[in-house]
Amino acid sequence: MRINANIVSLTSCLRVSALFQSQPLNQRYYLRDFRQFGERYAVQYSLPGLGAEDDDTCLMEGHIAEHRLPSGLTLVNSHVLPFHTYQADALLMPCFSLALVLEGRAALAFTRDQQLLPGAFMASLCADGQPMSAVHVGGVRLRGLNLSLACPDDLQDQPLAQLLDNALRKGGSRMHCGPLPGHLRQAIDELLSGQWSGALQNVLCQGVSLQLLAHALAGLDAAEPRAASLSPRDRQLLERVRERLHQLPAEEHALNELAQLACMSSSSLRSKFRAAYGQTVFGYLRERRLDVAQAQLQQGWSVQQAAHFVGYRHASNFATAFRQRFGVSPSSRE
Repeated sequence: MRINANIVSLTSCLRVSALFQSQPLNQRYYLRDFRQFGERYAVQYSLPGLGAEDDDTCLMEGHIAEHRLPSGLTLVNSHVLPFHTYQADALLMPCFSLALVLEGRAALAFTRDQQLLPGAFMASLCADGQPMSAVHVGGVRLRGLNLSLACPDDLQDQPLAQLLDNALRKGGSRMHCGPLPGHLRQAIDELLSGQWSGALQNVLCQGVSLQLLAHALAGLDAAEPRAASLSPRDRQLLERVRERLHQLPAEEHALNELAQLACMSSSSLRSKFRAAYGQTVFGYLRERRLDVAQAQLQQGWSVQQAAHFVGYRHASNFATAFRQRFGVSPSSRE
């Protein structure tokens, strides 16, 4: 989920008024609500099981609340019942995100495919713009928490920000999944019980969030990927993929299609591509797109033209990615 700018259950990114209040599942959310959110936060929503997608389709009912913490983290609580199976693609991931399922299930795809069941969490570090996808099944009630951070500089604790920045530089994009420790589950149950309010609730919320962050970073550090041993044949097949991305940056490349091109599984392509080129498949594609766009801007193209030329649907998403890559806005290069 990008989950404030924000992550998966990507349901959990919508803003509503209060946090952790006991409310009936009576708030309705429509596809247009999610698409408006997607425009702001670079999340694309779709209904793979529905032939025609109507903005007036009622996607779910329930309660979704977002809370921005003094630490710089964003915590989201969601308790919803989706009426339709839907997919959410986070096109611009925060540097850190955590999704915890308390009830229901979710299917995630980041550096690998992962099913999340009750009591399990997924934490991710994103260092290269790799997208994340989530699929939620219609008719299955979903309750969970999501924690996210857009970038290390947003943290108010400087040593913690440095620790996170070092983790991103050292290991790149990766994910870690596992069961939630019992003591953290107890703290979360207490937080969601509704017996806390005001300043005390804020303190408890901050404490739980920092515990989740610490636990997630420890797991991610242990899950740091090892360099793969590449054969000459591996390198030759990987070069096919790199060349495809280099020559056709504007195309909508699917990981499974690229894996077929490399005669590998999707998970093997992910790990071996990083070992060969020092970045993920989609991290390479993102940089290639931005390099091409920069060249077009220098030739006098408008930001909108350059964005569409390299495959960005929305100029705002392109401008954010460009600024992260080059440190300046694309309009300064026109």
